[in-house]
Amino acid sequence: MLRDVPSVALKQLVKLSERKEALMAQIQEVDREMVRVESKFGIPSNRSSEVASVTVLRPSQTAHRPNRRGELKKRITQALRAAGSKGITIGDLSGKLKVPTANLYVWFNSTGKNVSGIRKTGVAKYRLS
Repeated sequence: MLRDVPSVALKQLVKLSERKEALMAQIQEVDREMVRVESKFGIPSNRSSEVASVTVLRPSQTAHRPNRRGELKKRITQALRAAGSKGITIGDLSGKLKVPTANLYVWFNSTGKNVSGIRKTGVAKYRLS
């Protein structure tokens, strides 16, 4: 599935997804402001016939994103060390670190190859040796 997709394409998808989320958050804020102005001046809203509104999580509600350089590497190696010799899958690692799986696939296929001690033990499964 994702093994056939080049890491460059995954990085591009991640950037586009983040950009889309930011734009959707801006649209939602404009909608809220419109409702405030309409209610302030008693303007009836035509929104009752519209489709359900889009809900976008604010950045504080989304998964933790490392801010400092090397923080993701540190968190991944700690999780791999805790998993022991049996290793851990990218899906489990994603849930544990609250990082999107696509980001982890990209990380392991780029940065992870240069980290000594990280070994691939199966499909989307890694361990620290």
